[in-house]
Amino acid sequence: HGRFSDATRAAGTESKYGSVTLALADIDGNGTLDLYVADNRTEDIRDRGQIDIQMVNGKLTIPPWFKDRLLVVNGKVLEYGEPDILYLNDGRGHFTPASWTDGTFLDEAGRRLSGPPLDWGLTVTFRDLNGDGYPDLYVCNDYWTPDRIWINDGKGHFRALDTVALRKTSASSMGVDVADIARTGSMDVFVVDMLSRDWRLRKRQMFAQTARGLPIGAIDNRPQIMRNTLFHDCGDGTYAEVANYSGVTASDWSWSPVFLDVDLDGFEDLLITTGHVRDVQDLDADQQIKARQRPGNAMADPKGRREAFVQEKMENSRFYPRLDMPIVAFHNERNLRFEETTRLWGTDDPGVHHAIALGDFDNDGDLDLVVNNLGKAAGIYRNETAAPRVAVRLKGLPPNAQGIGAKIKLLKGAVPVQSQEVICGGRYMAGADPLLVFAAGKAQGGMTIEVRWRNGKQSVVNGVEANRIYEIAEAAATPKVTPNSQLPTSNAETKPMFEDVSRLIGHVHHEEPFDDFDRQPLLPRKLSQLGPGVAWGDVNGDGWDDLVIGSGKGGSLSVYRNDGRGGFQPLTATALQTVVTRDQTTVLVWPKDEQHASLLAGSANYEDGLAAGSSVRQYDLAHETVRDVLPAQDSSSGPLALADMNGDGNWELFVGGRVIPGRYPEAASSRIYRYDGNQFQLDGENTRPLEKVGLVSGAVWSDLDGDGFAELILACEWGPIRVFKNQSGRLHEVTAESGLEKFTGWWNGVTTGDIDGDGRLDIIAGNWGLNSPYSASPEQPTRLFYGDFSDRGMVDLLEAEYDSVQKTVVPRRMRDALSAALPDIASRFPTHKAYSEASIAEVLGDRQSRAREARANTLSSMVFLNRGSRFDAAPLPREAQLSPAFSVNVADFDGDGHEDVFLSQNFFANQPETPRADAGRGLLLLGDGTGNLRAIPGQESGIKVYGEQRGAA
Repeated sequence: HGRFSDATRAAGTESKYGSVTLALADIDGNGTLDLYVADNRTEDIRDRGQIDIQMVNGKLTIPPWFKDRLLVVNGKVLEYGEPDILYLNDGRGHFTPASWTDGTFLDEAGRRLSGPPLDWGLTVTFRDLNGDGYPDLYVCNDYWTPDRIWINDGKGHFRALDTVALRKTSASSMGVDVADIARTGSMDVFVVDMLSRDWRLRKRQMFAQTARGLPIGAIDNRPQIMRNTLFHDCGDGTYAEVANYSGVTASDWSWSPVFLDVDLDGFEDLLITTGHVRDVQDLDADQQIKARQRPGNAMADPKGRREAFVQEKMENSRFYPRLDMPIVAFHNERNLRFEETTRLWGTDDPGVHHAIALGDFDNDGDLDLVVNNLGKAAGIYRNETAAPRVAVRLKGLPPNAQGIGAKIKLLKGAVPVQSQEVICGGRYMAGADPLLVFAAGKAQGGMTIEVRWRNGKQSVVNGVEANRIYEIAEAAATPKVTPNSQLPTSNAETKPMFEDVSRLIGHVHHEEPFDDFDRQPLLPRKLSQLGPGVAWGDVNGDGWDDLVIGSGKGGSLSVYRNDGRGGFQPLTATALQTVVTRDQTTVLVWPKDEQHASLLAGSANYEDGLAAGSSVRQYDLAHETVRDVLPAQDSSSGPLALADMNGDGNWELFVGGRVIPGRYPEAASSRIYRYDGNQFQLDGENTRPLEKVGLVSGAVWSDLDGDGFAELILACEWGPIRVFKNQSGRLHEVTAESGLEKFTGWWNGVTTGDIDGDGRLDIIAGNWGLNSPYSASPEQPTRLFYGDFSDRGMVDLLEAEYDSVQKTVVPRRMRDALSAALPDIASRFPTHKAYSEASIAEVLGDRQSRAREARANTLSSMVFLNRGSRFDAAPLPREAQLSPAFSVNVADFDGDGHEDVFLSQNFFANQPETPRADAGRGLLLLGDGTGNLRAIPGQESGIKVYGEQRGAA
């Protein structure tokens, strides 16, 4: 009759909570759509004004009447949110709330929950994340409460996703969407936060949360980070966070992301609604407000106090500037990259855009937009793409008449396979027309549509033509026929190449905390967590290689004897009980003579900073002795490398200078020592070219020119891969002549191998990768200005980057952080706005004349192919760029006669403003003998190491 009546109470969905977003899906396979509601709060305690919280024995204590609302974490008062509600549909117009504690929801270990999560929910979506046919849940939560990822096992349970499967989340998660962005067949997840695109705006806004310090080596804690996150499915239900690599970390104060193939090229693009009434993160406004705050206890009357507080908040709001923003658009460039196209696509109207919904308003077979604009009329955007398309609408069996939960594939269109899932709700305060649109490309016909319905039945439509809308009925579906796109590629499941047998040694690394930032507050990252090293070698002369692992300060060197039967036993020699007083760097098994081997371990004086004691320690297990064989220098020792560089039968030892303690990034000196049969002696002639050679992070001896003498190759941070030609035992640098001088990076490790099968040794080097907040190119390198800016005899640091908007080099860090290097920064730039618009030259002022500059113009891990007189550079595959690479190993791992590469990955000890780099899990690259390397997924290689990796052998 054209009328609606309120059936909330009769349906059983009445709630006292602050509901924000809903999503529907058939979670139990009974044909009815169940409902999940993400709840926030209708009001929070922060709006009440002052709260009576007492300090008891030096600790903040919550009064009993607020125990269910407030908690204290690290001295900060936090407020709980409200429980979300999952409503189960009985098919008769009634919903029943599911219990949080009866086993419907399980924690990561499969245990029942003791109570509902009290989160600040904003958005929830149902999607089949792992491809098993069951709708899973991603819940976006605001403030300090973490996102929840619940995996549906199809047996009535939602189990929390393992923390190592997804290792970080956005802090203020607003909205989420899911798509196969690289057409790999797996679903990727994108979550929006509030990081500004504009460097200037970013530097005048406070962080929504304070970054928490993380325990050394911890991997199962899933930290929250203050930016967008893009989780790329690794194909086995785990994810690599790649927003930096993909170029989508920042989209301003964002609300709702939508994946949509706007230009119909077969790859889904990204649209994001943004904006806020006021920029309540503005630091200058915050300072103005603090300056005018009145004591809250002046009124004894609680009601009057609250009214005064509300009035004061309303008055203060005018200090915050408006934050009108566009609908941010990113074009999918394929290969996991996006490029911003906001202005090009006509979505750059400034405003406060909240919800976004899709629908084909003009019936032309593509999806248009309707956007909710706060305080203005809704915006309607017509999609003017002219590319050929195929639209699909499902006619499901009642009561799921729209086929919610079905997955649709188009085969042989613009790309071999396109896939989408029919959803209901699941976007911030919005839903969408269930019509799905695919790119036909150049195909006019001969395409195929495959539908997998929620109940497992399948429909296949052949002979699909472009520019048609296909309505497919579930009533005609075939029970569980395997579509062509899902046929197995082989009869047997491939066994992984490697098996994790870490249990055979049970080794645990010892690392003591050290505050690098106390000495140099503006370090980009810690230098005290660069170990441990690891090596194989026959320690006891039984013909089997044993395992040697270095230690951090306070631990001891570990040696595991290979018993020749697939087992290892820890050696307990007296020499190995010696506690090391400094972090150990490289460890080497040194075949000192034909009878037995000694062990050499680098000893870093970085933490104590003393040019005394040892830089290299020798362990002689046969004679149960430990002795310091080389003295410490001003430069803290880094990598070690052994070779008979002049062919006289005696060994030469290279000792790399990693850093001068407290004076990063000043160039450190390296040294070469000759062994005379009794002891190591400094080789002054060959050490001279190594004076102030740089921050050496990796070293290897290899005969690059085939003359029988090994060249010395060094990886340098803030420098190139350096090559020193060995002319019958005399070294001279040929970096520039080799074409390597122009590739300056943050190189972490280096080795050699014949990757292209031409008989010459190529160079493979690990760099910082392309999945960090930093970017570098020959035109616009990443920069570090350094010098004694504070007149305290220290090396102060200023990280800098080119700002394409201001078209100048600007400081990266926040103003208040720079006070450690520039004590007068606040007086010279009294507002954060003034600072945000300043160039590095203006920030340095008259100190610029004494500033030195380090540059890196590439962060890609690379292979340098040896062409005889020069090297040709080629980046390693995409997967190698998603995390910093440290140890680089070359071997024929698959036995096909071609050399392969392994990279150890990840780094967590960054400065507080930079999240940890954790997208890697150890990467195997298989070579084809022609110079090409192919990344092998962890489920195929068997290598899945989620933590920080350093040495590998």
